[in-house]
Amino acid sequence: MAKRPEGATVTEDQDKAVIYIFRPLLTTRADLDWAGFYARQRAQQLGLRVVSVLVQDSSHLDRMGTLYRLLREIDCAVVITPSLAHVGGNPRRVTAFADLQTVDPAAAHHWRTRLAAYELAAALAQEPDERSEVREPREEARR
Repeated sequence: MAKRPEGATVTEDQDKAVIYIFRPLLTTRADLDWAGFYARQRAQQLGLRVVSVLVQDSSHLDRMGTLYRLLREIDCAVVITPSLAHVGGNPRRVTAFADLQTVDPAAAHHWRTRLAAYELAAALAQEPDERSEVREPREEARR
């Protein structure tokens, strides 16, 4: 991915990026706005054109699957996120199917090639639903 020359304008043939934000990590609407702003700045620094912003909340368990399908639909291979926390703390969840760029710290995590099918499946696995977690029944005190 070539860096765009200083002062160049965005063109249709420019590399594309998707911004991914996990909403529960941000406490206010202003935090969400700033996260998007800094992610767009990172895209500009990298010479990328933002084609979509995906903001998900904790009610959506198939977060990486949704991101994967969006990237395939728009033929995009770069994800920009505010921090690794937004993708579960592990870049491997995204690098199974795309390049990952983080804002803080500014870092690049490259797409892993020659990935086994089980590794992609593990990266796309749904998040556990904490609300419907199966719990062992409490033992009642018997007298």
